[in-house]
Amino acid sequence: MTNRTKDLTEIAIFPALMAATAGIVIPLGNLPAVTLQTLFVFLSGLLLSPQKAVLSISVYVILGTLGLPIFSGYTGGLGIVLTKSLGFLIGFIITAFFVSKMKSINFINKNYVSIFLILVIGNGIIYMSGAAYLSFLSNASIWLILKGFSIYLVGDLIKIIGTLYAYVRIRSHITYEQASI
Repeated sequence: MTNRTKDLTEIAIFPALMAATAGIVIPLGNLPAVTLQTLFVFLSGLLLSPQKAVLSISVYVILGTLGLPIFSGYTGGLGIVLTKSLGFLIGFIITAFFVSKMKSINFINKNYVSIFLILVIGNGIIYMSGAAYLSFLSNASIWLILKGFSIYLVGDLIKIIGTLYAYVRIRSHITYEQASI
């Protein structure tokens, strides 16, 4: 396999996994549904270089915005993005970059507690980005919206632990490793 083919495959795998699992949702009324999307955002950050992670998640966002039914509940289109998802989708891209950049620091990527904390912070980035956009749309307090996200905490903790477990199992086979220090 050529390097270009390998790069394209690595970039394409996470949008494909996110699209394939888009139908696995736990609806929460007016709030965005619980999905496996963040698990794949975290894995892209842990397994790809920062540039590839951003490109991978950006491909997912662009394809969904263009109308492919790859967002939560097999939805897609600009209307879905502009109603309540834009902040979360932007948070996905920022989080993929953040996780990948932090993981590439040599003394951090050897310590699983540090990686766990990076994923928790990454989840916080998604929350903040989503809450900021929802606050903008609804003119509600961002703190009130963040308080409403408490319903997601247990599920997100399970996804973070699942991500860490998967990462530990596959890290030596496919991960991007480069010290930034």
